[in-house]
Amino acid sequence: MSEQDIEETNDGLGDLSFAGGPWNADEAPAESEFLDFGALKLPSLPGLRARLEIDPDRQEIGAITVRIADCALQLQVIAKQRGVSQWERTRQDLLANLRKRPGHQQVIEGRFGSEVIGVLTGRSTDGVLIDATMRFQGVENDTWMIRAVSSGPSVTHDDVVSRVDAFLSRCAVDAAVVADAGAGEVIPLSDPPGGMDAERAAALVDEAPQERDEE
Repeated sequence: MSEQDIEETNDGLGDLSFAGGPWNADEAPAESEFLDFGALKLPSLPGLRARLEIDPDRQEIGAITVRIADCALQLQVIAKQRGVSQWERTRQDLLANLRKRPGHQQVIEGRFGSEVIGVLTGRSTDGVLIDATMRFQGVENDTWMIRAVSSGPSVTHDDVVSRVDAFLSRCAVDAAVVADAGAGEVIPLSDPPGGMDAERAAALVDEAPQERDEE
């Protein structure tokens, strides 16, 4: 995907450069401005379009999905034990889950460490075989992990990979909200003060079904 293609996609986020995060919220640069989703803080960008994802079992906001280029990026905050990699366990569970489904997967090294590229094979409504590509990342701090799942037509293109990574580098997590949670627990999120306006809650690009339970 070229820079011109990204501009034509018009995700409204402007020029995203890598910022050095994600951070603990109380350690973020002083000039940072965020949209407050409770445990998760997203960069306050004028064109940001976000959708709250409700966990049907718990009836809580379990994830936020945002539009990046022509892709959908789903974000969750997961508690972890200090000194132990939550992503290592999550990644192994994820791979085991993906291997039960038609398609293929691989582990590669990315900006934030190892990540999983999964290609799920299925049939469209008219019976044609199609592949849906998804990118899974686990970005860890001392006591929390941001689980990021991106999907869409250009999800593995270099420019989109860099754009997703730049967005993640501008996020923050409120470590105090995560402090009392057990390792592996998905932290409920909240609607920002005042709620999401109609433009920001607008429909995102169509995305492949998200893998949210690997256990």
